[in-house]
Amino acid sequence: MAVLTGGLTACGDDSEPQESTTTASPIDRSTDSPSSSESSSSSGSETSSGDGSGGDAELPDDLPAEARENTKEGAAAFGEYYHTAFGDAAESGDTQLIESLRSPDCKACIAGEKQISDDKAKGWVRDSNPYSFSKLSATKRPDEGYKVTMDVKAKKHYRVDASGKRNATVKPVSFDLTQHVIWTGDHWTMNSWIAQIQ
Repeated sequence: MAVLTGGLTACGDDSEPQESTTTASPIDRSTDSPSSSESSSSSGSETSSGDGSGGDAELPDDLPAEARENTKEGAAAFGEYYHTAFGDAAESGDTQLIESLRSPDCKACIAGEKQISDDKAKGWVRDSNPYSFSKLSATKRPDEGYKVTMDVKAKKHYRVDASGKRNATVKPVSFDLTQHVIWTGDHWTMNSWIAQIQ
């Protein structure tokens, strides 16, 4: 099973948001689904939570205290929390939490949620959350928010059907993950992310 390849929303570098090049997503696509390619730029200054309401939001109970703070460390902690939640969503098939953590303009987020939902509609989920993180860092961006970077390893895992039977093997992969997180109202919001296979 191959890792999905397609242009996803880029965080850019430390200067300005920019359009992405073809990259790889940390989620996989079964061989019966064609991969797609799309590019878009990061959103401007106006963002909101995943439900489009913006401003204050009800934060998840398990969100670490550090990720609730409008600090460099808080941005990094939120970035790690988001992608941990992304892996959990692939395991459960429930995207509600990750939808609540993103801006409505996060195309990479939306693409990942769609894949999880499409698989769930077929009765498929992952048998575990495969992700582990290292080298987590955050850098203030000149426009707004922080650029959060980390190394991600996804261990070998399986796609399973409703009965728990394995129907696909997902090979292990390592990638560099770059996120753009912004403080919206009283919480962090995932504005965009991009993954580059190492």
